[in-house]
Amino acid sequence: MSASDGKKSVVQLLKFVLIGVSNTLIDLLITLALNAIFGIYYLAKIIGYVCGVINSYFWNSSWTFREERRRDTKEIVSFLIVNLVTLGLSLLLQWLFRDRLHLDAWWMNAIGDNVFTRILNGERFCLLLASGVALIVNFIGNKLFVFTGTKAVEPEQTEE
Repeated sequence: MSASDGKKSVVQLLKFVLIGVSNTLIDLLITLALNAIFGIYYLAKIIGYVCGVINSYFWNSSWTFREERRRDTKEIVSFLIVNLVTLGLSLLLQWLFRDRLHLDAWWMNAIGDNVFTRILNGERFCLLLASGVALIVNFIGNKLFVFTGTKAVEPEQTEE
């Protein structure tokens, strides 16, 4: 890997993180709204995540990995697979953090009942932790398996 490749990867990571923040906000807002309205935590998370994935593909294929994109069936299927794996990981981590490790209760006890914990309560804390880990895994998956820059060879056109 050359220095320019390293710099390019860092720039891509920064773009990916910015898009990831927007995906996370979309995901969180939809998840929290659907959960508040219908009380369907995990289904709400799936719906919120799908909305974030749509946003992610649009911006990452148009901006972050513009030079590497192919916008073909293989790329879209690979993108969906990476994101389904990331969704599974995110759900697993949320379950682990909230239901097994009880980090939601730990967070509330450690920080106390105040204005901050009313905004970032224990459940949201676990969601945020899981989302942070998922973002890193998702970047690596997209960089290594989706936006690889290997385009299909187009047949040469001859002039007549």
